[in-house]
Amino acid sequence: MKMKTYFGVSALATFARVLPQAVLTPILLAKDLQYDSIIWTQIVYMVTLTLAEFPSGTLADRFSRKKLYVLSILVFGCAYGVVWFGEGLIIMCVAWAIYALGTALNSSTMDIHFATILRDDERSFKRFFALDHNVVLAATIVSAVATTTLYPLFGAGLYALSIGCFMIAAVYGALALPKTPIVRDTDDDDPPKVIESLRRDPWLIFVILLFALTQLAFTPFFQMWQMVFLDADLDAGWFGPIFIAFQLINIGANAIWARLAHRQRFSFALLAAILAIGVGVLVSDGIWTVLLVVIIPFPLFLYANSLAFSLQSRAPAALMSSMNALMGTASTVGALATLVLCLVGLQITTPGVFLSSSLIVFAVVSAGLLAIAIAQRLTAASDSNALHPVSEAAN
Repeated sequence: MKMKTYFGVSALATFARVLPQAVLTPILLAKDLQYDSIIWTQIVYMVTLTLAEFPSGTLADRFSRKKLYVLSILVFGCAYGVVWFGEGLIIMCVAWAIYALGTALNSSTMDIHFATILRDDERSFKRFFALDHNVVLAATIVSAVATTTLYPLFGAGLYALSIGCFMIAAVYGALALPKTPIVRDTDDDDPPKVIESLRRDPWLIFVILLFALTQLAFTPFFQMWQMVFLDADLDAGWFGPIFIAFQLINIGANAIWARLAHRQRFSFALLAAILAIGVGVLVSDGIWTVLLVVIIPFPLFLYANSLAFSLQSRAPAALMSSMNALMGTASTVGALATLVLCLVGLQITTPGVFLSSSLIVFAVVSAGLLAIAIAQRLTAASDSNALHPVSEAAN
């Protein structure tokens, strides 16, 4: 029952968060921003998130994850209030910095609470993981559909509707969500520190690096899919249905992932599929390019889910929020670096060529790093087994 409460709060908060996003550009243009200044708000968001996400994860480990989760929803409401009442670049950058702080506080809270409880049962753990993602995706679809009806009626007043939903979600969450235990005392030095845990289990380092590398595919995809479609002469009127199709594809990917056994060869197969799509986008044109780009999220989200599962199933329970936040921080740094590459790449080539090239490089580099990680883990296991008889003889 408490898990259903969490899904309900998550769905309402997601609905509120997504409601203005489909029409964000015209809203910001009406607030005296230009296209280049809109990009600056995104840069402020990413920098703030990079600085805030890991400290927020350590706070979640040391204090109540429920309190931080509810606080994050209230911070989202504050950010949307600044956007609603404010105008100009400086005010919008402040709003996006506040929004990034809310995102940082929101990560590694209630989701990690339930993941910690369920992670010893792989089937239940994966089912929760998939349901958590699907609730967000379903709320995103509903919100995107609602925007098409509500924006002509309310305009920028969509932010007022979002703020109201945020307030309801926060109050409901504060009253109905379960209390979360403090997993690390502020005065307790016994639990393993993050760096010590990474040193003892290098596989976690590889997983974090691999997750950061996913931005080499995710960032160009999210930044350029509309550009690629326009270059393929697809009418912009299709973008709304295609956006909804992306969410449905992600739901399907989550459903399949929850039913598959977690094996590393599965990751290699997904990387091979991404490589094939990258090559296909490079050599195709027209409708074939559109179809290939539409299916990119399917293997990409399956692969990202696999990496997140690897980290959450191996990280110490007392450090799960910190580890998850560290992975998120690495991902944000990767996104920021890739965004710079996108800005440079668009000066020398087309969006389709850059997107396909980034997919190819991502697949090849990730497969190589994953192979090195597996070899290192097998070597460590072999060395441990070789030392085991010596320990027994000593006893």
